[in-house]
Amino acid sequence: MALWPVSLPQYFEIGVQDTRQQGFIRSTTDTGPYKQRKRFTATARFLSGSMLLTGTQRATFETFYKTTLSEGTDAFDFTDPSTFATVSARFVQPPSCSGVSGGDTATTVQWRMDLMLEVLP
Repeated sequence: MALWPVSLPQYFEIGVQDTRQQGFIRSTTDTGPYKQRKRFTATARFLSGSMLLTGTQRATFETFYKTTLSEGTDAFDFTDPSTFATVSARFVQPPSCSGVSGGDTATTVQWRMDLMLEVLP
């Protein structure tokens, strides 16, 4: 299992959102309340948020995503921002990146990287 690179931020820095997969199904009845039952034995969680990266860190991330994770298809170990435990995660969608501030070297350029991850059960 690949590890999140130590040279990248270890936590989301902006706008962390933690959502749980719906693990039950609801059915209508002729009368009375809806019926509800468990749908899965385990559910996933979805984490989204942003990190601020330098140009050098962005290059490290690109190598990690493209090469180590085979264009984001493989899972990796990541620090859960709510428990600080190591969890297995994978990308739900490709990350998006936008420039925050310019600079004249790779270490002074700032990038905002938006990520959406699935924490595996």
